[in-house]
Amino acid sequence: MNNARHWPRGLDWPALMAPLATCLDALGDDDFETALLALLRAAFGIEQCMIFALDRDDRLTCLLAANERQPRLAGRLARLYTAGLYREDPNYPSLKRLATHGAGGATLAQMHEDAMSPAYRRHLFAFPELVDKVSLAVPIEDGVAYLNLYRGEARGRYSDAELDAVEALRPTLGALVRRHYGLARPTPLTPGPREARALSPLSQRERTLCLYLLRGHTLKGAAQALDIAPSTADTYRKRAYAKLGVSTKAGLVALCNG
Repeated sequence: MNNARHWPRGLDWPALMAPLATCLDALGDDDFETALLALLRAAFGIEQCMIFALDRDDRLTCLLAANERQPRLAGRLARLYTAGLYREDPNYPSLKRLATHGAGGATLAQMHEDAMSPAYRRHLFAFPELVDKVSLAVPIEDGVAYLNLYRGEARGRYSDAELDAVEALRPTLGALVRRHYGLARPTPLTPGPREARALSPLSQRERTLCLYLLRGHTLKGAAQALDIAPSTADTYRKRAYAKLGVSTKAGLVALCNG
């Protein structure tokens, strides 16, 4: 019997089961962000995805920055946003409340274009030629994660059916973000005494990369934070692991906690 009429409108839902399963399989691994972006692009035709974490002390961390058409642009936009423009985000007041007091599941917010400041609109929408976004606020242990799904001029604004589809996927996307990023904002990069001793043979860049990995970042996320190419980050990782005599992240964790 065909039960397609029971699926929420707006998407080919059965076709999304395979990319969703890939996301589930990749939770906690370096491949997760690639799998998540593939799911979001297949589902909603997004051009850009940003994930941030706002903690209770109003500190913002970028967890993921990706722009399909202009890959190198994503990191620059994320740095502008985290440097202070996030306080001009129309959703900032609700994010701050959630970071301080929030609990429960993910909540959905559409773009509030009329509430944007000129600087916010110019730097984060007009310059990268983005026309629409929807956002999910996901309460986490020490604040709130903020998932932003942007559409470019080629796909145009979200239709009502597509917004219904985002709403239908909201609990699943919230759970994926919460589980993968470990329920908490990454901790500062200052090494503890054991970490400092274990990482002392490394160069400054190798040491910083290893600290990002120890704090829960993927290799891709660490590369974005360091503003280097993923291939360069992989080179630093290989050199660091060779100097330390480990071959995996688990080995690095064990060495630094030993």
